[in-house]
Amino acid sequence: MFNLYNFVAYQIAWFAAILGAAHGHAWAGIAVALLVTGAHLWLRAQALEFRLVIAAAFMGIVVDNLLVATSQVRFASAGGLPFAPLWMLGLWIAFATTLNHSMLWLMRRPWTAALGGAIFGPLAYLAGEKLGALTLPTPVTSLPLLAVLWTAVMVVFSLMLRPAALPAARSMTT
Repeated sequence: MFNLYNFVAYQIAWFAAILGAAHGHAWAGIAVALLVTGAHLWLRAQALEFRLVIAAAFMGIVVDNLLVATSQVRFASAGGLPFAPLWMLGLWIAFATTLNHSMLWLMRRPWTAALGGAIFGPLAYLAGEKLGALTLPTPVTSLPLLAVLWTAVMVVFSLMLRPAALPAARSMTT
């Protein structure tokens, strides 16, 4: 039951952040992402969960600022600043809450996590573009770069969940 809550909570955060940014209300996405993350950490107060959130914040800052610096992505509601907006950081930390729960099936093996990252990472950015939260000025280079970056990110996350974290995560899902 927690995995269903976890999945739905992240989807709410994703849509709040994307639609909020697209419509000039980025603060709403940040607020919902922080609420989802805070509730998750309160319900699952374990060191691994905190490490995943911190790692996601770090990776989000690196990945999205790299994308901005190389002009591969332009984010809505960035306020003209030359770096990724806070609503994206909120998405990264909310995403981290899914890794050891609703997405554990994907994260159990680095190769499945890599494949998931290569496919679904770019698709999430493409969906964000379609909803008006960002622009991919050169999709022919942006999407392959996103695939490579998200492959690496998901492998790192998968390795963080192995091997000690998996038995604890399995017992939480039963």
